[in-house]
Amino acid sequence: MDIETSKAIKLFFPNPSLLLVYFEALANALDAEATEISIAIDIESFDKPETLKITITDNGCGFTEENFDRFKTLLKTRDLFHKGIGRLVFLNYFNQIEINSIWDNKQRNFVFKEGFDGKAPVVELPEEHANSTSLVFTDFAKDRIKSYDDLKPESLKALIVQHFLPTLHELVRNERNFRINVALSTTSENPQKEFFSNSTVIIPTDLPQMIEASIKDSSIDAFEHINMLYHVADTGGRGSQLIAFNIDGRTIPADIIQQSSIPVGYSVVFLFESKLFHTNSDSSRQKLILPEGMHEANLFRVLRLVIGQVLSQYIPKIVESNTKTKKQFEDDFPHLLGYFEESVVGLIDKDEALNNAQAKFFMAQKEILQCEKLDESTYEKSIELSSRTLTEYILYRDKIIRRMREMTEDNSEAEIHNLIVPRYQEYQQDSIVSDVYKNNAWLLDDKFMGFQTILSDSKMDKVIAAIRLDEESTGEDGRPDIAMIFSGDPDSEQSVDVVVVEIKKKTDDEKENQYAINQLLDRAVKLAAYCPNVQRIWYYAVIQISDTMATRLRQQRWAPLFSMGKVFYQEFLTERPDGTPVPTPTFAMSFDAIVADAHARNHTFLEILRSGMKKHAEMQGAGSTNGSPKE
Repeated sequence: MDIETSKAIKLFFPNPSLLLVYFEALANALDAEATEISIAIDIESFDKPETLKITITDNGCGFTEENFDRFKTLLKTRDLFHKGIGRLVFLNYFNQIEINSIWDNKQRNFVFKEGFDGKAPVVELPEEHANSTSLVFTDFAKDRIKSYDDLKPESLKALIVQHFLPTLHELVRNERNFRINVALSTTSENPQKEFFSNSTVIIPTDLPQMIEASIKDSSIDAFEHINMLYHVADTGGRGSQLIAFNIDGRTIPADIIQQSSIPVGYSVVFLFESKLFHTNSDSSRQKLILPEGMHEANLFRVLRLVIGQVLSQYIPKIVESNTKTKKQFEDDFPHLLGYFEESVVGLIDKDEALNNAQAKFFMAQKEILQCEKLDESTYEKSIELSSRTLTEYILYRDKIIRRMREMTEDNSEAEIHNLIVPRYQEYQQDSIVSDVYKNNAWLLDDKFMGFQTILSDSKMDKVIAAIRLDEESTGEDGRPDIAMIFSGDPDSEQSVDVVVVEIKKKTDDEKENQYAINQLLDRAVKLAAYCPNVQRIWYYAVIQISDTMATRLRQQRWAPLFSMGKVFYQEFLTERPDGTPVPTPTFAMSFDAIVADAHARNHTFLEILRSGMKKHAEMQGAGSTNGSPKE
């Protein structure tokens, strides 16, 4: 065989592996109609690859003149189903393969190696013998063996069954018995890797029981159909799956569905065969090459649909789990309803489903935002996307409320302040779209959503210094725990409102709580003097309001407000040094009132939007809305 073997191997086998040695030798044996095949692996220890010896024996028809002629001539094949290059991979892993073949009363013995001259005379035997062909692989050509699984009988058994499943299944269907023995012999065992001398056998009962179905879809081909063999069984343990194409008697796995789509503990096999796929693989039989005009996306779409129907029928927990997942999506991500893939195969991968839906939503937003003019269709689409964006914002608010509800006495006052209004950061009106997610003053009242100016660290230092009260306790950074947000720039000439939030340490001591309220009024005087353009100060004191404290507040003419907690209100007038008044509506409220009231307002809004999104998604699913995001 006069070729540059190393270059030919790289050309025809871009991703070789030791497994291909077994596969190609077994393929030759099965082509020779062998029914008894033996694989004997001998090695001193795993870390001594130079001692590896593999002997593969079969009872096939042997190296007859016709078979030997094809063997010695590269790319000379018997039919379209054979590549004529399989034995090249032998020389990628072994420098020498001794071949001895007996058939009828003839024998051919030769050594296959680099520079093989194609000569192997036939010897006539004095009497007829049973057919027997052996390939002895020696002089390992690599520095190491990559995996223990390349030598372990049980691992090889699973891989051989998977790779030759179409051929072996055909033998069973034709009532042809077979037996493949795999044995390992080693003098240095490794129990941790389950590497020890042992053997196994592959017989017809090791194959999965397959059910046959036919797929006919004109979008794939107007005439040819696809035959599907499938097996689904609850086996417990880790389970297994094989989704593959039958290409000339061997399987080529395909990423049609994700491994996570199958529940743990199930053995699943889907095997697709058709005249459309015959001979359509790369030279190493590791990749499917589709015929011209057939698109992988469309083919996989059709096959996914069929696989999904079978899985739903045989694995009820898939339907149950997906129903729960879809309900969760409906509850937690209503703004994405209609963008989730409906034809899901197997278990829904939550992360992937959310990422894909979010990506579709983003692309739809981008498409509308890039429109220079809105026609009727794009106008309706823009209204829909606006509703979805609003729903997304309301969902964000719901998460903030949940976070605040989870806060306990272990959380510092600074943490609570930062959740309501991030302190010491400056945001301006020109970035309202992004900053609306940072200003959570709506927890107190929705009208504060439009307040967008939060003082920077340096400016806040000056304000704090100006409004600080004598002998008051401060936080770890030396500042009182105050959150503050303005309706506009407090340094401008325009009049602005300001919201001030102070959270006082929880205590049932009435005197302490009363003193905390008096502090607010003193601080308001200083704030009005320092910021002359402030026209109104909204003051919120978050304190522990006991029944006794509530009675005292009512006696002082604080008005109780409707709330899920305890909230009291009173309007004060704060005077500047020049005597001009600054209205100071002041609220004394319990912490749980903030959370409960915000939740009640937000939940109502969310339910309205969620209902609207659900109806809109249902209309899209029915095909009654133009511009549906569903594929």
